[in-house]
Amino acid sequence: MSRFVSKLPGTDALRKGLAAAFRANGLGGKPVTLVSRELSCYSTTFPCEIVTCQLGRTTPLRLFCKYTAGVGYTGHGHRGRVGYEIAVYRDVLAPMKRFRPRFYGSYLDPETGDDWLFLEYLDGSLRVGKLGVSGTPRAARWIARFHAATERPLENRRLAFLNQYDWNYYRAWVQRTNEFAGSLHRRYPWLRTLCARSKGLLAPLLEMPPTVIHGEYYQHNVLYHRRKVCPVDWESAAIGSGLIDLAMLTEGWWSDEVVQACTKQYQRTRWPEGAPPIFDQAFRAANLYINFRWLGDEKRMTHSRSLRHRFERLARLGREMGAI
Repeated sequence: MSRFVSKLPGTDALRKGLAAAFRANGLGGKPVTLVSRELSCYSTTFPCEIVTCQLGRTTPLRLFCKYTAGVGYTGHGHRGRVGYEIAVYRDVLAPMKRFRPRFYGSYLDPETGDDWLFLEYLDGSLRVGKLGVSGTPRAARWIARFHAATERPLENRRLAFLNQYDWNYYRAWVQRTNEFAGSLHRRYPWLRTLCARSKGLLAPLLEMPPTVIHGEYYQHNVLYHRRKVCPVDWESAAIGSGLIDLAMLTEGWWSDEVVQACTKQYQRTRWPEGAPPIFDQAFRAANLYINFRWLGDEKRMTHSRSLRHRFERLARLGREMGAI
């Protein structure tokens, strides 16, 4: 995060931005005093910091602040910029009862055109992975409730801004993986066949009821604070199959027993009367997509040893699905 220090706003600009955000969020009318600023140890695509401020004589407020700062990376449209994440918090998450972290507003810097996001800072929070085997099932239950509450998003005009996972979206990741692989096709001769059959293999994701998904629901994006699950980093939120979030939560980190526990928790919570018949097919398809998504992101990473395991997972899934 040290490389982002120079991209953080100046003190006066930040004070002005916070005052504007508080006014727009119904918290204005009192002078804003900046008490302290510190870099966040949490790594994100965008510059961020922890700001302690005070409104009048009230108790100091701790905020997590994220800034666009000219960063334009979107991962082939998979991620939105800070302005997109602001819309997710404002229009999707803030209206939910007791959602944490609390949304304290946003600000558009008139000089740079950059968006600034202000959130409650969750002091003392832990990544759910730090809770051991009990943490991930709790996160699975939370996201299942969220998916159940946001089903049929296409009927809600307020959510029209969200990216949508359709076949063109999935196909693009497959095509990039196939193209970026280049010489790796000699090492993985089955890859072309898997890519050619991907439309049928990924089809179950489009047959599942669409919902609002986090889009990168990995353990490092899920905090546990005061006995509550608190997902953060919503810049990849979209409309798609909720099983993608479940697959990301359970991918590669836990024993089969824990994956099964999370899966059962998700099913019981989202579908008390029973999961759809194509659940198992769609869950495999979600895992297939995840590997295409990371292998089709950057060519240099496709060839990196750090992603070799994703080719191994594609091969295993391809065999399980009878495609190779």
